[in-house]
Amino acid sequence: MKSSCLLGLLTLMLFSFTGIYAVERVNNTQSSNSVHTALQSFPETITRDIDATQHFRPFPELTVHRNTSLQKATTPVLAEFSRDAYGKAKITRCWLNLDEMWDYRTREFNFNFQVGVDKYKDIKEKHRETWNSEVESPVHFYDYLNAFSTHSEEIMLTIRRYERDILDGKLPVSKEDYKMIFKTGLKHYKKLFPNIRYVQVGNEYHLNGFMGATDEEYYKFYKLGYEAVNEVNEEMRLEGNHKILVGHSPPTTGDAMTRLDKILGLFSMDNNITKRIDFISWHEYSKPISETANREKVIRSLMKKHGLSENLQLFITEHDPYHGNRSVDQLEFHTLNSAYLPNSLYFTSILSPGIIIFPWVLYHDRNIQTKFMWFDGPNEPDTKAFEMKMLPLGASMKMLSKHKGREIKVNNSLDSNDLVIASVQKDKIILQAINYDAPKDVKLLLNNIYKIFPELKNGKMKVIKYLIDSHHSNCLTKPEHPGGLEKVDEYEVEIDDNANVFEHKELEKYGLVLWELIKM
Repeated sequence: MKSSCLLGLLTLMLFSFTGIYAVERVNNTQSSNSVHTALQSFPETITRDIDATQHFRPFPELTVHRNTSLQKATTPVLAEFSRDAYGKAKITRCWLNLDEMWDYRTREFNFNFQVGVDKYKDIKEKHRETWNSEVESPVHFYDYLNAFSTHSEEIMLTIRRYERDILDGKLPVSKEDYKMIFKTGLKHYKKLFPNIRYVQVGNEYHLNGFMGATDEEYYKFYKLGYEAVNEVNEEMRLEGNHKILVGHSPPTTGDAMTRLDKILGLFSMDNNITKRIDFISWHEYSKPISETANREKVIRSLMKKHGLSENLQLFITEHDPYHGNRSVDQLEFHTLNSAYLPNSLYFTSILSPGIIIFPWVLYHDRNIQTKFMWFDGPNEPDTKAFEMKMLPLGASMKMLSKHKGREIKVNNSLDSNDLVIASVQKDKIILQAINYDAPKDVKLLLNNIYKIFPELKNGKMKVIKYLIDSHHSNCLTKPEHPGGLEKVDEYEVEIDDNANVFEHKELEKYGLVLWELIKM
């Protein structure tokens, strides 16, 4: 663990912050991968005058939809650890790789396969897909799926592989085989884990690292997938909330909307009377926040164009504001995502409330994508919770998860270089500020606390202050830090009849600060 954190420290010394994303939000018409220079100056202090009585809405659950990975099997303990950190997941997205579960050479199933064992490495005809970045793990599939099923209300299962092999015709695997193993596997796991609710047929089908298929080629597999789901539902007599829902492979970023248009068009022309599409999904990385936040109206327009039901669920099943170079894992990328993911989740919940976002990812191969990971640590079957470290992005999500109850109205805008969020629960108030510009002081005035908690008039509240920046809540720059959200202050405050002031000096660029006011 310490070695990975020391690597983070080295990257901090090697690279400096570029401010790419902060300027993207000022000029959202420019490419997210371009380096811009800010053309305007911003005030030196983040200020808000907040009325504690002005409730806006129930605070949305922004951290309860989660992603796992099988490129490096997630240690089972992480399911419970993440539940304790953020609350029970509403939906956790898990994976089933068909070529790990079923071997075309023996035509035998191994439902409890050891994850990441590359049994095809010497077979040149086999499509490699993501095998070259797969890490062999001692974790078995039952343990992985059982852990997340236990600690999630529902499971989304992304089922993939063998598609390219079938299209290439180099292996003795047919479309009939695909439907058979898809159906057999799904039926088996549904019996063991009844809260499997959603099935995605494939993942990012157009990328060569996955299926590498055209829209038309992919749709043939989607048809086989929904037929298999239909048959499982019928044979198991699944109804209501137990019925499996099926959706297409999510296209990613770039031309995602164009490909969605194509997929939905192919669905509308499908003459199969049993055809189904229960949810629409896509992926977004490195898009301006304003684009993601306003995405629902674009999707609704496509749905209307192709005559689809307005009741379909909308999922961004992978998302992070900044992707960067896959092969580079600068500390800056951690910082950008830690600051901007709350922004993206927050504004999307306001402007596109029909969209559910699954941030990428609880855990992955640290050699590829640490910048997206909430946690790092070993992935042994017997890994203990204390051996896992919450990375800065995980700490940011922990901070965001503290907001519950009712949201207090605060003046925010998409093109601002700061974000302030406030919420109230039966026994506490949460204030949070995020800075996207040069270091600034923070000064928040909170009025009318006594009207929310009249019993506190002329009394006191306990205040706990948390901070995320390059030196706090950051095991990448402080290897001795155990990971997680770091408390930097604790004190008592007398409740004023008018306003109480909460201040922080020189909040770093991409820094996050939170005050938790607790009834005593």
